[in-house]
Amino acid sequence: MKNLFSKLMFVAMAATLFVACEDVPEPYDVPGHGGNVPGPDTEIKGGTGTGTKADPFNAVAALNYGNKLTSGEESPGYMFIKGKVVSVKEEFTTQYGNGTFYISADGKAGNQFYAYRVLYLGNKKFTSSDEQIKVGDEVVICGIITNYNGTIETAQNKGFLYELNGVNRGGDPQENTPGEAKGDGTLANPFNSVAAIAFAQKTGEAESEDVYIKGKVASITEQYGTQYGNATFTISDDGTSNNAFTVYRALYLGNKKYTSGELLREGNDVIICGKVTNFKGNTPETVAGKAYLYSLNGNTENNNDTPDPQPGKGEGKGTADSPYNVIAAMAAASGTGVYVKGFIVGTVTGQTLATGAVFSDAAEAQTNLLIAASANETNVENCMPVQLPSGDIRTALNLVDNKGNYKKEVTLYGNIEKYFGATGIKSVSYAILDGKQIGTNPEGGNDNPSSDVKKVTIAEFNAASESNDVWYELTGTVKNLKEGDQYGNFDLEDATGSVYVYGLLSEKDGAKKLFQELVAAKGIQEGSKITIIGNRGSYNGKIEVMNAYFVSIESQGGSAGDAVKAISIADFIKAEVNDNVWYQLTGVVKNLKEGDLYGNFDLEDSTGSVYVYGVLSEKGGAKKLFQDLVAAKGIKNGSTLTIIGTRGEYKGKIEVMNAYFVSVKN
Repeated sequence: MKNLFSKLMFVAMAATLFVACEDVPEPYDVPGHGGNVPGPDTEIKGGTGTGTKADPFNAVAALNYGNKLTSGEESPGYMFIKGKVVSVKEEFTTQYGNGTFYISADGKAGNQFYAYRVLYLGNKKFTSSDEQIKVGDEVVICGIITNYNGTIETAQNKGFLYELNGVNRGGDPQENTPGEAKGDGTLANPFNSVAAIAFAQKTGEAESEDVYIKGKVASITEQYGTQYGNATFTISDDGTSNNAFTVYRALYLGNKKYTSGELLREGNDVIICGKVTNFKGNTPETVAGKAYLYSLNGNTENNNDTPDPQPGKGEGKGTADSPYNVIAAMAAASGTGVYVKGFIVGTVTGQTLATGAVFSDAAEAQTNLLIAASANETNVENCMPVQLPSGDIRTALNLVDNKGNYKKEVTLYGNIEKYFGATGIKSVSYAILDGKQIGTNPEGGNDNPSSDVKKVTIAEFNAASESNDVWYELTGTVKNLKEGDQYGNFDLEDATGSVYVYGLLSEKDGAKKLFQELVAAKGIQEGSKITIIGNRGSYNGKIEVMNAYFVSIESQGGSAGDAVKAISIADFIKAEVNDNVWYQLTGVVKNLKEGDLYGNFDLEDSTGSVYVYGVLSEKGGAKKLFQDLVAAKGIKNGSTLTIIGTRGEYKGKIEVMNAYFVSVKN
């Protein structure tokens, strides 16, 4: 009887378990098998969109589209996919510039599309000032869709974040146009990228003999570094993505692992030597570890691969009058409130000095520097890593924004302690570079040469004598600026007159031919009101502002749709709600909470008060970085702040929305 009862109980429990299992959802509600691919003849319901920029796929439609591709096949062109972030597998990093995450139509776990190693907004690499992606973000992805062994995803290096929570920085991809194959793969007549692709496709998944391929660097996926000694990048005839060939994990000059030397930049002229293959039958590329950089901008030898054999001797006492040199500072090993001088020789990327030292101005990290006793040092054992705190020190010294600082001598005041596992410098509060004092002088007084800059009208500038030693600050409106100009040549006009500006740099003694980067960062355009500093010069009898560099932008200017109107707060309050009309407001900061990440406060002038809903460091900039702006500019309650923003409302309350920083007076 007991045996019969036990059997009946077992049957009842089994039935309960089977019923309960019917209520447990699948991990993904995608039918079919393997990866995130639907069954071979299955169409998931709920797909919308056609994959264009105007009508993006949702995640379901992207899966349905990818299901029609054979394994390894790619979409013939770039597609647009929209959705909400479900999970983040790899956050965007400054080391590689890309990120990996899943999206779905509703932000839930079902029917997920895989965004694999996509670049950031604008089809650019992620930088430290960019906003990190997170679960729940609304995004639009632009990329090549592929069926990779059963997973529908963006093809590696062929996708980017087109839109993030409504923010769009452009970067529309170039569609491939047919190119002409050139070369025979010899050193005398290298393949171009079109011929290399065709040769690799003909070779198939086998490895070819060694061939030579030439082109311009179009994109860099993995930069040369001391950890692995190789790099991954693409090359093409014109330096664009059109008909680009992938150079995969190629060694450095001389067929050696990279230890030091010039790093790659987009647009560099290169020749590659090595074996090629058609990886998995769909990716023409060089074979990993069996190709190398034969020449870089015409150089076939690395002139920087021999470290200084004798770093010299220690000098200095660590005082303002007698700073330690790097050798003496390393020997001291520790110390609080000491002075150290050295040459800026690079930065550190990664976790350790031994594997992450980068000896060039092609920096990815804004938060640190490498200094040495010699400007040509490339041996990490003779270098000290320097931590750059946020604020004036980081702004003025970091190599990402100040490439001209490379190989310059700098004096630092801080503490000698361990950093990146080596003897380094932290808590830097004061520095001297090019004779200019940065930060707070512990000895008291900051007698910067910048205090000798004369603020004048354009009429007064034109009347001055020519001199490369006297600096003038001018404020005026940009006129006759040509679209795409790389140098920054234009007329500057104020109420007293006009003068020709012969080139504008982003900073004093900065790199030339980078004016378009300044345009993109600051929004300079025809009609913008800007402040610059430069010398009085002339050419063929024409007065010019020479050696000029950018100080600030007072208003954007531009077309009627982009024009900025400087008005009182009372007039702003009377204006209509409109995200397309921009206003410049100046007032006193009130009710700013300590540690606020967004920049929410009241702005008050003599006519009234208005609530500011967040302030960015620049137009379209990253959110939640207001404390960086506070540290850099000293914004606080009582500061007189100038911002630009649009007129908005929330639950009947008038607000300044989409606001970004212009200037501050404390």
